[in-house]
Amino acid sequence: MFTWLSVVFWHGAWVALSSTVSATVWLASILVLSLLAVAIYRLALHPLARVPGPRLAAVSSCWYAYQVRNGRMLRLGKTLHRQYGPVVRVAPNEVWCASKDAYKVIYSPTAGYEKSEFYLATSLLKPSLSWDLALEVPDTLDLLAERDMKRYRLQRRLIGPVYHINNLRRHEHSVDLVLERAIAQLHTLQGAEVDLKEWMHIIVVECLSAVSLSWSPGYLKDKSDGASGKHAYMGWRRKSVFGLFPAMVILESLSKSAGRAFATLWQVTYHTPKKGFKPFFPAVQRKISQRVKVALWGKPQKDERQDIVADLIQLHKDRPEFNEQYLRRMAITNFGAGHETLTSTLISAFAMIGSHDGVQSHIANELQSVSKTIQYESAMQLSFTQASIKEAQRLYPVIGMSLPRKVPEGDGIELHRLHLPPGTIIGCSPVSLHRDTDIFGPDAEVYRPQRWLQADQRKDMDRYNLIYGGGSRICPGKQLAEMLVSKIVPTLFKHFQVEINLPSEEEMPYYFMAMLTGVKARFVARADVLRS
Repeated sequence: MFTWLSVVFWHGAWVALSSTVSATVWLASILVLSLLAVAIYRLALHPLARVPGPRLAAVSSCWYAYQVRNGRMLRLGKTLHRQYGPVVRVAPNEVWCASKDAYKVIYSPTAGYEKSEFYLATSLLKPSLSWDLALEVPDTLDLLAERDMKRYRLQRRLIGPVYHINNLRRHEHSVDLVLERAIAQLHTLQGAEVDLKEWMHIIVVECLSAVSLSWSPGYLKDKSDGASGKHAYMGWRRKSVFGLFPAMVILESLSKSAGRAFATLWQVTYHTPKKGFKPFFPAVQRKISQRVKVALWGKPQKDERQDIVADLIQLHKDRPEFNEQYLRRMAITNFGAGHETLTSTLISAFAMIGSHDGVQSHIANELQSVSKTIQYESAMQLSFTQASIKEAQRLYPVIGMSLPRKVPEGDGIELHRLHLPPGTIIGCSPVSLHRDTDIFGPDAEVYRPQRWLQADQRKDMDRYNLIYGGGSRICPGKQLAEMLVSKIVPTLFKHFQVEINLPSEEEMPYYFMAMLTGVKARFVARADVLRS
């Protein structure tokens, strides 16, 4: 009896196990065949099948995301078009372009190429889904992530006067005071080697704090940015990967644990340093909130501070459509959009000028005719210095990936004998476009500032330039950035000879927000150079 029951039991268990194994094998087979069918379709039958590019990129966005995660955007920008041509497929539904014809169409203010869903990952406030599954994006004056052009144009018109150079020059003296302190602190280093990225970040944050809030975060005093620059750059690594999977950005807004799991899967998690971390954003937010609260809701009192936040508060009072939320967001954006883009620009400028002795000597000679406190108007007359800055921005721009747009509804677009249907994600990588020999000449890979002094060539180079974005989406803070960079670079080269130690490009990770990292610098006082 016992034996018979055992046989029955084990036979039933075997049948159940066999059924389970069969079901598992069947489901696995279906999954493999489905993935194989998708791969075949994307490689051979998809509307972009004729577009050249890495075969794995045509199959899955994971190829692109892998390159991004590993910081390879500089290398891809330099090599991808050289290998595959002016139009390259980098994902199943995305292409990079590098030509005049592509730029003219993609970034035309009238062609209707709107920002892609990639920018959801850069949003100040994450998007959400309504009850009918429609995507809802908060109206927060988020100029980088804003995809509604009507809303964007309204916001640009409102803030335009505040960020016009005529208004910004009222705050120039604040920058001068910061640079005086920066020079004094750099002198105390006595030519010791420092991390260029950290010191450029220190100076940028101090300048933005002075111009925006009449305040100092104490970075110059401490000779440290409290690891805030490094921490923020790791944040861009994460955003750059998430942007390639917009559905995950939306899912993360619904479930933070899902976002954490996805970040862990792609190994883009990053943590706050345990020691010495000194972020400036919490203090900035507190000070802005306090200023706005007092100005709008407190007892009337005279505030002598003349800075950008004061200008924005006055704008709110004069133009009610510039609501309080816009006011608060724009005040934060001065720092959020500015501290990394300006740092990146300065690193490129100092790294390139400092590593080319002939260029630095030429700049030193040009600076002999200007006073130690260099005003913006005088700085803009330093033609070779300005050319040297633009040439550095050209080769090592702030944006390391494509500035993606969507082909609008209609017939699609024909580019270089390839048809790209509506809905295709399309854009130019500044790294690639800025090395196009048709625009910048046969030596486009070479750092040669003199090219910007040739009037016949400069017009074309300025036109096809993505340093501050393209077409109708030019950065509204461009003139603030140009004022700061145009003062900081010549002022420091006036006082110091800069010696640069550049790591290999493989050691400098590039993401959507990109900068040269690991660059070491020595700021040697000009007086010491002359004595030697």
